[in-house]
Amino acid sequence: MLRPLLFILFLSHSICIDDVNQLKAKYLEELIETEVKKAQNYKVRSDNKDLLGDVENSDQIQGGGSAGSVVASRLSEIINWKILLLEAGDINDDFTDIPYVFDAAALSDRNWGYLTVPQKNGCFGRKNRQCPYIRGKILGGTGSINGLVYSRGIKRDFDKWAEAGNPGWSWDDVLPYFKRIENFESKSINFTYRGFKGPLNTAYVKPNSRHQKAFIQANEEIGIPYIQDYNAEKVSGVSNIQHNIQNGRRVSGANNYVIPSWNRFNFNVTLKAFVTKILINKETKTAYGVEFVKENKKFRAHAKLEVIVSAGSVNSPQLLMLSGVGPKSELQKHNIEVIHDLPVGEYMKDHIGFLGFYFKSNNSDPILSNAQLVKEFLEGEGLYTSPSHYRCISYYNVRNKSSPNPNIEIAFAPPHPIKSTLPQFVNYNDEIKEFIGNINQSTYWNLQLFLLHPKSSGFLRLKSSSPKDFPLIDTRVFEDQDDLEDMYRGIEVALKLLETSVGKYFNLTLDLNIPSCSHEKYKSKAFWYCVLRQIALPAYHLSSTTKMGPRNDPLAVVNSKLKVYGIKNLRVVDVGIVPSTVTGHINAQAFLIGEKGADLIKLDHLKIY
Repeated sequence: MLRPLLFILFLSHSICIDDVNQLKAKYLEELIETEVKKAQNYKVRSDNKDLLGDVENSDQIQGGGSAGSVVASRLSEIINWKILLLEAGDINDDFTDIPYVFDAAALSDRNWGYLTVPQKNGCFGRKNRQCPYIRGKILGGTGSINGLVYSRGIKRDFDKWAEAGNPGWSWDDVLPYFKRIENFESKSINFTYRGFKGPLNTAYVKPNSRHQKAFIQANEEIGIPYIQDYNAEKVSGVSNIQHNIQNGRRVSGANNYVIPSWNRFNFNVTLKAFVTKILINKETKTAYGVEFVKENKKFRAHAKLEVIVSAGSVNSPQLLMLSGVGPKSELQKHNIEVIHDLPVGEYMKDHIGFLGFYFKSNNSDPILSNAQLVKEFLEGEGLYTSPSHYRCISYYNVRNKSSPNPNIEIAFAPPHPIKSTLPQFVNYNDEIKEFIGNINQSTYWNLQLFLLHPKSSGFLRLKSSSPKDFPLIDTRVFEDQDDLEDMYRGIEVALKLLETSVGKYFNLTLDLNIPSCSHEKYKSKAFWYCVLRQIALPAYHLSSTTKMGPRNDPLAVVNSKLKVYGIKNLRVVDVGIVPSTVTGHINAQAFLIGEKGADLIKLDHLKIY
């Protein structure tokens, strides 16, 4: 009797799984269609009033972004420590776990909705000359709505940090942390540089399409060599891109650090909790807790050991200044009592991105339906398993071809069958929106060019003394003319791809009709300068607003142990501490900072670790 019973049970189970898979597919199809439609009608938030409303009186980490998720999870490993993680947003969801739709996810209340102040030298193709600043208001932070590119930076980046007076942050110091973070799927890669047992799954984009192979060949034809792994010893060259993806789903601080730790008895994750002030004893200059608002009620939470600010490179400096820690003149301007005078927000760095490089091609690959793409996604395959179709990445130095230290990155996206939400995503004005909206995404190659070490730097200031108001973000894009020149030289390299055998095979032709630049000779240097000022923007890799440095650094806010100068029991653990730009996207550094920050805290408070 046992065997027939088992047969009946297994048969019934199989039928149920088929039904469940059909329900999952239907649910995801409708979810994607609904969210993309909402994204196309997205209105940018203008302040934080929806988080506060009319409030009534009634060892912490503020901010559950990539770094905050890591440090909270790691500290909760110490069973006699009670960890409170406060996150202003909600938990990540089924939509954000689909890598491809990240740009639509950013056009929702999962994004803070920041804009820069009107720019003088760039962002001309944006409404009111204001570029958007995508920042994640969600568990996992921007790492829950970003493009998932995994690029660690190069040896020189971190050695430069150490040489600037930050002991413990050289390449040899940080490499073990990168290896601890990673679970790299390609086991054949050199074990000297990569990790294979960490929580952060890292993989090459799949499948390897004919367009990827073509892009790599075209780069080789113009002298840019193929390298297997740009996160190893050599970076300059072209490679298949690496993403933080596992089984076709997003890998993030939320999914891979916080949620696995969720049920620890000493770990409290409080969502939709907007921190408005750090509590600091004015006489002793000691941080002892925070004020936060949840469901229109004000709460206080006290910390026995430390207050750890991991709210990101926009919210962390704003919170410090609202709490009386920042530039004296700035605080006094807003009638905020000065507890400690520090250059919070006085320094800001970012890469500069040019996203408008479109080449027509003769591609005729079939367009797949949403239903087909969802079916493939549920099998861990297909377009939806990669972030917005990025497939390859190349690095080179436009000022010194033989240099091992690149200053330009190009990310390659082949033709794809989905209508893009890009025009609103980057806050284009009507002229640019019309141009890009008319592009047939199923036949175009798109190159996205990034200047990795711009000379221009910006700052972040308060708009008022109220946490209801957004801070003022001024990136001062293209303030330094050398940045325009370097991006122009990068464009010259990219245009050489048109003349390769690959370019001719795909019949690649530049399509860049910008009416505001029509007065310049097409493809001339003046034309490209005009186009860059119209379309280029800060690349959402914002850092350095709470800069790490030695005490004699006039722009330093924290020391090499991430402790805020002049205030006891207060640290900043997020990418705001980055002292200088890195060669690549910044999410990998957020995980690094979270891991190392957690170790620094443990070393300070545990007798044996």
